[in-house]
Amino acid sequence: MGDALELAVVAGEASGDAHAGALVRAFAGRLPEARWYGAGGPSLRAAGVEILVPSESLAVVGIGEVLLRLPGLWRALGTLKAALRERRPGALVLVDFPDFNFRLARHAKRLGIPVVYYITPQVWAWRPGRTRFLAANVDLALVLFPFEEEFLKARGVEARFVGHPLVDTARPASSLEEFLTRHGLSPRAPRVALLPGSRPSEVRRNLPALAGAAALLRKTHPEAVPMVPWAHGLPASLRGPFDGGPIRWVEGEYADVLGHAQAAAVASGTATLEAALMGVPQVVVYRVNRLTYQIGRRLVTLPHVALPNVVAGRAAVPELLQGAFTPQAVARALAGFLDSGEQARREAAALEKEMRKRLGEGGASARAASELQAFLELRRP
Repeated sequence: MGDALELAVVAGEASGDAHAGALVRAFAGRLPEARWYGAGGPSLRAAGVEILVPSESLAVVGIGEVLLRLPGLWRALGTLKAALRERRPGALVLVDFPDFNFRLARHAKRLGIPVVYYITPQVWAWRPGRTRFLAANVDLALVLFPFEEEFLKARGVEARFVGHPLVDTARPASSLEEFLTRHGLSPRAPRVALLPGSRPSEVRRNLPALAGAAALLRKTHPEAVPMVPWAHGLPASLRGPFDGGPIRWVEGEYADVLGHAQAAAVASGTATLEAALMGVPQVVVYRVNRLTYQIGRRLVTLPHVALPNVVAGRAAVPELLQGAFTPQAVARALAGFLDSGEQARREAAALEKEMRKRLGEGGASARAASELQAFLELRRP
């Protein structure tokens, strides 16, 4: 491919940054001379990518937050457009984050820069009309779910199913014994994970109900230990109103808190798939502002929101969304998991096996890197 190969990559959120970093590292094993630049976070930085726009400045949730952050988003978009125009990479690799990345895809297409989209937007779930944009502006889509490839190809998008990278990474970082010892926990104390999300806007909306659920659960299950894995960068002030309550705040141990839990309440998103892949009984929760919800429910075309349910094609895990997401409902669901004990664990283990079978059995990042290399080879002068 030559020593001068440059590639651009744009990941706008924490999960996208992690998957993009794994892709870049896998690609480096094939073409170590390639140089990368673009937008990303700690994973892409660690992979050696030149960061022009930190992804921490891009991540927003909901229409209201987008409007507040619009000037900064436009500046970031301008920075990346200028870099594409001046440096002309061999390809632009976009990772998720569609509302931002679609604009870059269109710009790259006008410049004649090939566009590879890794982790395409969930057009099969809502706003399917966006497939027309993908067909017109994306040269290759690398998708995570098996049904996506057929869905996109039928609508004119060149797509390859590479599997889901979480199949390889969704596991605790340390053993249960180490985790219990580190936190002074008895193995007999039921461990309950509460995941309000990783963005401040998510935490503001989800944490109060989860904290209320923790208090209610302790009344019926006084030995239970509710734990919140606190995401790096979240201001401590968000949890201030709930300090002194039953929740244990755990910094930097997301995978351990979730993976070693006997029951979990998980904000809808990638974390629900991680919980399923780790065999954790879970109830999926989420709340957005009223305007976002009213618009979203008119655009969503699937009966389920939680990713495990979407992948399984049925209600494999319970969902408590918007008005149904109350402290009382969450506490009942968590108590049910703890009370059913072995049955809840068997059902979660069966779902884990099903998820792993459906999502590619591992090696997604390596397959994505291989597809990217083959794509570039075909376009080599």
